[in-house]
Amino acid sequence: MNDIKTPIWAARSGWWERLQPHEKSRVASEVGYQTVPAGEVLQPLGEPALHWVGMMSGLAKFTVTTTSGKPLVYSGVGAGGWFGEGTLMRRGVWRYQAVAIRTCELALVPRETFLWLLERNILFNHFLLQQLNDRLELMTLQALDGQQIGAESNVARTLRHLFHPLAGANGGALRVTQSEIGQLCRLSRQRVNQAFQRLEADGVLQLRYGGVEILDAERLRAWEFRAPHPKAAAKPIATRCSPAVVPPGNGYTCAPG
Repeated sequence: MNDIKTPIWAARSGWWERLQPHEKSRVASEVGYQTVPAGEVLQPLGEPALHWVGMMSGLAKFTVTTTSGKPLVYSGVGAGGWFGEGTLMRRGVWRYQAVAIRTCELALVPRETFLWLLERNILFNHFLLQQLNDRLELMTLQALDGQQIGAESNVARTLRHLFHPLAGANGGALRVTQSEIGQLCRLSRQRVNQAFQRLEADGVLQLRYGGVEILDAERLRAWEFRAPHPKAAAKPIATRCSPAVVPPGNGYTCAPG
């Protein structure tokens, strides 16, 4: 009776093992699946939230539109991450868009199932509190920074958020290109590459062919709060990496150290 077939996304989920057997059984039997091609919206703005959305594969960005009509990217989510819990708790409509940067395979937990877990499982609630707190910190820092943050700090913050276990990293690998990081940071691919080189020179990460490895998570976080140097952007950046080692647009495999 307790022989539950574990969904393929469960191993990278930070909340599945917090459920009781009967809760796992209900979720596994009611979860739905969807594939969204790159460039398309994962959920329509203004529509009622009907599911808690999990990323089985792919990469997406969260965007909002200011009162002046300017679109802003404020976060991203990779494989293993989940989003939409705040909207479901409010029983509200989507106030932001999640857009697929790369083709995304989704796991969809129905709203009723999500709320059922919320009402009965305290460990599940702890996961949600941790996740909401992490996102609140990210958005607060972005609001305080405005346009004063340097490219290196912007890239460092984006990498740390993507590597966060609650965002789906769970100690595993995350494939991401310079262009994709640029979309999340609102930076050009060339500027992202320069930022990678500065972070590498400081011992934060190491660039490899087809990969970026995080060497020092604490040093990565410290870069988030560095103010940009006015003259630094005008200087050419010395690098130990040749274009052959880090080809623009190539797939990076990011693994936390």
